[in-house]
Amino acid sequence: TDDFENLLVKGGTDGLSSWIHDHGIGMGQLYGDSSDMSYQVIERMAMLPPVNIVPGNYQLEAIYLNRKTGENYKIETPNISLKIDPKAIPVAAPELDLVTQLRTLSVNLPKGINGLDPVFAEVGRINQYDPTQDYLIQAEKALEYRLKQEPNRLDLAYNLGLANVLQQDAKGAIAALKIVTQLDSKNPNAHAYLAFVYLYNLQPKLAQQALKPALELKPNQPEYQLLKGVAQLMQGDVIQTWKNLQVLFK
Repeated sequence: TDDFENLLVKGGTDGLSSWIHDHGIGMGQLYGDSSDMSYQVIERMAMLPPVNIVPGNYQLEAIYLNRKTGENYKIETPNISLKIDPKAIPVAAPELDLVTQLRTLSVNLPKGINGLDPVFAEVGRINQYDPTQDYLIQAEKALEYRLKQEPNRLDLAYNLGLANVLQQDAKGAIAALKIVTQLDSKNPNAHAYLAFVYLYNLQPKLAQQALKPALELKPNQPEYQLLKGVAQLMQGDVIQTWKNLQVLFK
């Protein structure tokens, strides 16, 4: 399908507590024979509110987003309230959709190397459920829209960076990670991620510049020294590369 459905659940009169549940219509598995045909789609899915969500009654708000044109508008939803009660008895629920699973994985990214291992281990498993990896496109388009609405959401920026990296979209990943480095400027891992993608995109000079804040914050971090050495080597600075590697392997 060329369509994309975003769902944003808000609750309370102040609207300060909410969560998102963005995904493709029919989880991206709806394919029609003609653009003139209409369909009724019934989704039975689990949602994942944040752990620190404020208990109370929440109202569903749905927005349609066309993944090709960016057209978006609100969709009329039933007047149904969802009650968040931490004391409620747990019930069996379907497995979370892939876009939500990706979002839960992205919270590990600020941890650096320690956070990457579980991310890529789980991504390998998730990809088995979606061989075309359309869920990454669903996530990318939704997150781009969300960041325009809430440009200071660090979690969304990390999530968008991950979605682009997994699609091997260096340009998109660089744009997202630039936002990450602005919002998470005191985290050296944020700068290291940007430097790594610059290296992947064969831009060693920009990688070296991006890495400077990480080295200032954590000058003895081996991974950052290695990235610096690779950037220097790609620029033909063999002598400085050798000096860095000597320090690294002492």
